[in-house]
Amino acid sequence: MSGAVDLSALRNRATPAASPAAPADGGALVPVIDVTEANFEAEVIVRSQQVPVVVDFWAEWCGPCKQLSPILERLAVDADGAWILAKIDVDANQRLAAAFQVQSIPTIYAVIAGQPVPLFQGAVPEQQVRQVMEYYLALRMRRLAGSRPVQGMPARPAMTPRMPGRN
Repeated sequence: MSGAVDLSALRNRATPAASPAAPADGGALVPVIDVTEANFEAEVIVRSQQVPVVVDFWAEWCGPCKQLSPILERLAVDADGAWILAKIDVDANQRLAAAFQVQSIPTIYAVIAGQPVPLFQGAVPEQQVRQVMEYYLALRMRRLAGSRPVQGMPARPAMTPRMPGRN
């Protein structure tokens, strides 16, 4: 990916305080959330300090999005809180899509400790999505543990993310 993703303008917005691991209303952890410019800071940046947030940039009219979204939603539920899926409608949230330099959809990022990590673009098979999620979750665990190796760290996924500026 060429260039950095600058989310600092979004951080300066007034947002309600929220617990990183629980929704703003104090209820149970919800594995799939709709995110807008208004709640991006609390639901993605702040929450990512405690749990990885996988961001799905999608649109209602997008056929590949309709193929991938159910897979991501099912995996988020199955993950039982290991990560959260944040769905961002690019038509309604164009500034967020621009901040992440989204050029085609679906585009999937992980936000880990406030840092965006490009994962992949397009509708990919469920097994490949699972591999990507397992790899980045293990990577997060390794970062939290410092430089110590993590037992059972999966191999890097064989798929190459198709992100803007990469071929």
